[in-house]
Amino acid sequence: MSNSTDPVERALELLVFAPIGALLYLCDIGPGFVRMLAARGRAEIDRHHERVQEHVTTVRSTGQVALAFGIPTLREHVQRRVDTLRGREPAPPSEPADELVTPAPPATAAPADVPPRPTSWAPLPNRPMVVDAPSREELPIPGYDALSASQVVERLAGLLPRELDAVHAYEIAHRQRRTILGKIEQLAG
Repeated sequence: MSNSTDPVERALELLVFAPIGALLYLCDIGPGFVRMLAARGRAEIDRHHERVQEHVTTVRSTGQVALAFGIPTLREHVQRRVDTLRGREPAPPSEPADELVTPAPPATAAPADVPPRPTSWAPLPNRPMVVDAPSREELPIPGYDALSASQVVERLAGLLPRELDAVHAYEIAHRQRRTILGKIEQLAG
């Protein structure tokens, strides 16, 4: 601005030249400023999206755990209560399953003239089928009962055929986890 005292010239500078100069300045810095604002907005949205995804994963995992452990526990509790009301000795609580599988229905005794239904498992060739389940100390995988199904599956590949039979018999007799039984059948085939 000039130091002119002419009111017309001052009004012209204030109302015409100053807005035009400001507009041209904004045009020069505008695209960079807009890109900066857009980048910041994207970063905020991404950050919030990641937090939402973490919450969704946590809630989903919690629900799966609740279903895996809650339903069998509730079923056992109701069955013990029904047994108590009927005057029977309630069954002792069983160990919780460590994977999301539907529990097998309780075994019922078959009539004497009906042969037992075969399972999909066949013994490995040239070896007898293990009839009795080995004790946990006889298993080739140390700490077997404390391992999850995925941890057991990782250890199966290095076992001998007779050791696979032992793990299979133990699993059938105790927890019947499909993941482990399927992997043993795959390795046996």
